Amino acid sequence: MKFDPFGQASAYLSEELLHRIIRLFMTVLLGVFLLHRLQQYNLFAVKGLWLAESTLFIVLISAYLLRSAPVSRSRGVYEIIIPLIGSALPFLLLISPPSPLVTTNIKLLYGLLWWMTAATALTVWGMWALRSSFSITVEARKLVTTAPYRFIRHPVYLGEILAAASVAIIRLSPQGIIILFIFIAIQLYRTRMEEKKLVSVFPEYKTGLAKSIWLWRL
Repeated sequence: MKFDPFGQASAYLSEELLHRIIRLFMTVLLGVFLLHRLQQYNLFAVKGLWLAESTLFIVLISAYLLRSAPVSRSRGVYEIIIPLIGSALPFLLLISPPSPLVTTNIKLLYGLLWWMTAATALTVWGMWALRSSFSITVEARKLVTTAPYRFIRHPVYLGEILAAASVAIIRLSPQGIIILFIFIAIQLYRTRMEEKKLVSVFPEYKTGLAKSIWLWRL
């Protein structure tokens, strides 16, 4: 039987109630992260990065508050577990301490922090464009082809990959590099799965976004 915890839970609770529970849980969780980030203002050498990360949590909270039920929800390990692992992996990069090779080179350090700021800003832009269509697992809601999606097929994933790369360089370590490559591989795999699902639900996706930039054609 295919891995489907939402489907199994819907035998006891209505799907509408389950969606509300998920939205409430994620809103509270992201609210805790936002509060923690707001209290860290003085710890950020680049205030633009603090602003970008704080804004990202605000946009994510609004996305979960506003999002509708999926047209095609996620099912199976590949559509549920792998995306969840991918979302959690960047946090493992924080286990390694900042590398003296980077922290002693002020120009390099600030360059990487501004790189991370720009990457996070791209993620925020993509998230804002998605809003009610956003999902961590592989689901299809409303098709979004505006804002950065006119030019980049997966701006959120690109921003996350670039930001994770900057963290991996600042906290340079063998395990960090391995985590980064695994993270990139999972993110690229997620884009493949999402593209297949979107094409199956929205046939116009293939022709409409074929002109946008990514590593492969639809």
